Amino acid sequence: MKKIEEILSEIGNFFIFFLESIYYMWENIKNPLQVFENIYFIGVKSIIVVVATGFFMGLILGLQLGDALESIITGTSQYLSGALSVALVKELGPVFTSLIVVSRVCSSVTAHIGTMKVTEQIDALKTFGVNPVGYLATPRVMAGMISLPILGFISILTSMFGAWLMISLTQEIPAIVFIEVAQIPLRIRYIFESLIKMIVIGGFILEISTFYGFQAKNGAAGVGEATIKSVVVSSFLVILLDYMLGAIFLLF
Repeated sequence: MKKIEEILSEIGNFFIFFLESIYYMWENIKNPLQVFENIYFIGVKSIIVVVATGFFMGLILGLQLGDALESIITGTSQYLSGALSVALVKELGPVFTSLIVVSRVCSSVTAHIGTMKVTEQIDALKTFGVNPVGYLATPRVMAGMISLPILGFISILTSMFGAWLMISLTQEIPAIVFIEVAQIPLRIRYIFESLIKMIVIGGFILEISTFYGFQAKNGAAGVGEATIKSVVVSSFLVILLDYMLGAIFLLF
């Protein structure tokens, strides 16, 4: 019973924290310096990891799926790019990119804010009349909403390139055929849906990471515990939001 009360209390605290961070968005739009600094940390510094992961994911998909299609019906591997383009745009791109951001960014953000909390730096901000949520959380949330869609589409493009490279080496399919087939099942709607997914997920995972940073207590051990919670909850939330948004899009 006590555990349930703690969970409900944590959800309530997060909801209040979420509303407070949304409230301070306008101030950060007027003074976007911190947002740009966090875009650099969240977005620009993640590009190499996203490109490498996307490229090798494309190589794996091209190798395994191309071989599987050829084993069913000879010559069908040339249609692989059509299935891949839809899968990457609608699901794999947003999810894999979000999980990369969770592992690289969210853990760092939680640890950083958590350290500030246990060393009373956040209390110092309050004494200077600075709202810590608006100063520390909101810029990161906004940066996540901007950075994740860009990283996601970079991941999709590099994955498609990796898949084409593997298919061209193993099945000798020309690039023009690969590109033309990839465009056939794609719809503008799929790209728009993917964009919405990544904006929503990007905002929420940064909300979670900053929230748990503010919840840290009991010194270094508390910071470590908050970081673990942040990564676990954010990873679960990525899958849950992807499913929920995907189900909503299917209704329209």
